[in-house]
Amino acid sequence: MRPSVERQAEPWDFSQQSFDLLDRVANLIQPDDPALEEWCSNYCRQHRHRFAADLHIVENHVEAGARILEYGAIPLLMTGALSALEYDVSAVDVAPGRFSRAIAHLNLRVAQCDVETEAVPFADEFFDVVLFHELFEHLRINPVFTLREVHRVLRPGGLLLLSTPNLRSLRGIRNLVFRNQGHAVSAGVYEQYEKLESLGHMGHVREYTTREVADFLTRIGFRIVRVIFRGGHGKGLVGVAERLAPSLRPFFSLVAEKVEIP
Repeated sequence: MRPSVERQAEPWDFSQQSFDLLDRVANLIQPDDPALEEWCSNYCRQHRHRFAADLHIVENHVEAGARILEYGAIPLLMTGALSALEYDVSAVDVAPGRFSRAIAHLNLRVAQCDVETEAVPFADEFFDVVLFHELFEHLRINPVFTLREVHRVLRPGGLLLLSTPNLRSLRGIRNLVFRNQGHAVSAGVYEQYEKLESLGHMGHVREYTTREVADFLTRIGFRIVRVIFRGGHGKGLVGVAERLAPSLRPFFSLVAEKVEIP
């Protein structure tokens, strides 16, 4: 069975309650290090619609009260919103101590774990859902190990919700052909690696196409249920093309179900 393809709900179709919730959580988040305040504020503001899209996908695919594990929780916006919606949410991050006061204030469960080299500290088949939003493109050591851990902690039939930039988007094609750069949304190889020093986590190693990520997840032991193209809607011809051809949008989400490895 071929996976279905959805257009993203337009931003104005999202519930205003989702935006209000995200804004409330953002106002409660402060990093321990003042040097990260500008990054945190800008990230929450610039990704506001993306987080609303992620909430939309969760609420349409995940039952209330489900046990969720979020990978790469910092800056805690999604974790806090899911907790407020009364999902049973846990999270892992490479350096949660950057936001220790916010974690305590929001009463969140965030474990420290380098998911590229360490097993996540949870039992087999413990979670109903794993969120892997905007993280796949940051993996630089062994994505096979990291996603096998995702598979391990999911119950049979559990869902993986993964989002990542779409290299085969109109913007990615434009950047490759006209700018000699292999990216859709984040440029600068040096700048991406320098984030290890300035932010405490890696920037984008590379970006991927839907086929690459879907094939990868299938090899790990997932069945792709749905592909959702998201974002974009720029001005002029770019915006027109992104509206008419969803596969040209700059981000995509995959809904994948855990199956047993052959």
